[in-house]
Amino acid sequence: MSVITIREQQQTETGFKATVTFNDRAEYSITISDPFSAEEERELEWYFEQWLIYPMLEDVKAKRAAASVEKYGEELFKKLFKSDPDIYSEYKPLRNSINQLQIEIISKTPEFQALHWEALKDPDIAEPLAVNCIMLRKTVNDTPIPANVKKSPVINLLVVTARPDEDSDVGYRTISRPLVELIDNSQLRVNIELLRPGTYEALYKHLEEKGQGYYHIIHFDTHGALLSYEEFQKGVKSNKYLFQRGYGLENLQLYQGMKAFLIFEGETKGKATPVEASELANLLTGKKIPVCILNACQSEKQIKSDEEAIAQEYRETSLGSRLMAAGMQIVVAMGYSVTVSAAKIMMQQLYQHLFDKKEITTAIRLARKELFNIKQRQAYFNYKIDLEDWLLPVVYYNCPVDLNLGKFTPEEEEKYWESVGSKYRFLSPQYGFIGRDLEIIKIEKALLKHNILLLKGMGRTGKTTLLNYLREWWQRTNFAVDVFYFGYDEKSWNLEQILFEIGKQVYDRFEIAKFQAMNLKAQVQKLASKLRTESYVLILDNLESVTGQQLAIQNTLP
Repeated sequence: MSVITIREQQQTETGFKATVTFNDRAEYSITISDPFSAEEERELEWYFEQWLIYPMLEDVKAKRAAASVEKYGEELFKKLFKSDPDIYSEYKPLRNSINQLQIEIISKTPEFQALHWEALKDPDIAEPLAVNCIMLRKTVNDTPIPANVKKSPVINLLVVTARPDEDSDVGYRTISRPLVELIDNSQLRVNIELLRPGTYEALYKHLEEKGQGYYHIIHFDTHGALLSYEEFQKGVKSNKYLFQRGYGLENLQLYQGMKAFLIFEGETKGKATPVEASELANLLTGKKIPVCILNACQSEKQIKSDEEAIAQEYRETSLGSRLMAAGMQIVVAMGYSVTVSAAKIMMQQLYQHLFDKKEITTAIRLARKELFNIKQRQAYFNYKIDLEDWLLPVVYYNCPVDLNLGKFTPEEEEKYWESVGSKYRFLSPQYGFIGRDLEIIKIEKALLKHNILLLKGMGRTGKTTLLNYLREWWQRTNFAVDVFYFGYDEKSWNLEQILFEIGKQVYDRFEIAKFQAMNLKAQVQKLASKLRTESYVLILDNLESVTGQQLAIQNTLP
């Protein structure tokens, strides 16, 4: 693979002095400046951040902003490759095998990374370079503890989903449900876990429990934001953000400029916990997770300041670049706000190609290409708009990604497939299982708080179907080790029968014999003790049988 390296040397009043190197062989000095004026940059920001809110307005402005992406890319290409005939002569042969080209951007300052390198476009080629070649960014900062994951025959993936506003938020499983279905349909060796609840405290404790080098990928399916201290305080006063942010987090002190945050759930609906980039990086440092994916809005947005007095406060607004300091091998982030429909397209493509054993850098390129080819996005008021958001994914890179995947031993393979085969499989109803995300997030949050939940509803509204679906969903995403289901429409289950059925699943054949020899009181205490050691779910369905009239209900109990 051919490599073009663009390396920042120093910042100047009008731009940057840099070098461009071809295959570590020929090095040339260049001068780079931002192709956009401040006004053009603000218009591009409006295009990605604001237009989808009122898509019926300012169509001319939106078209101008969309066209400016190509203009920007060609102008940047001109400054980079056409400033010197020798540079262009080095580049020109490489475009004949553009899919085998890698472009690396190495910077000292966030301002250099704030340029839209992914827009880079050769005027003689129909598509931007980043759609057809691998585009990576690097920083010169040292990583304290490199992310060397433990050897494993399966990919361990942690998805952190945070929806602070519940029913007023993005769909709970917009990313996670297609991802789980992709894994299942492809029979991929992936162990996926969804963090519940989506709080910073839960993430902190979960990572501590798993220890170093367990996860190969951590995926943040959350909101992101760049906030000034004044904007944070405004959110506190409107009860949107928590000032006392809780477990493991200090109260935010006054700061100048902007800081990057990931938004986690609070304890109650509508209350969110902003976690600053350096705090998250500190948490992840030493956990040895090689890959981090952020489909959080603005997770790679860089801020450039014209005021020298506060310029230093703007130096680390990019959450994506900040997380590289945690020792990760690769971080995928977003430059501006990303629509739900774009995130869904990209993540499905990214994981599909990654699990198809393609290099992660290639998988990201192919996901970007899909965004380029499918530009229609869902906006507000049920409008459909076209967005050039293929530009938004940004890839930071430290070293070649090594997931350290190994082959199963015969014992591991038997245990793995036995575990897969023992899990409950949900049979979808005739017209499929659609929606229910709001009910699912409310049920999960209620169970985590109260442990016991009564689900009520009129007959034929889908309670049993929902519970059966949750049996598979909870096992598949590691919410529960096992789910025990007893339907009273089938028979009048009594305590002895329930104890026996659960005991058969949690004890081996030797221990179940001893368990059955005990009296009922002892069985209850022994099994309860076992079930408290891990997360199990017990479902008692159609319980109107307990209180129903004998002539009206088939199976009744005293």
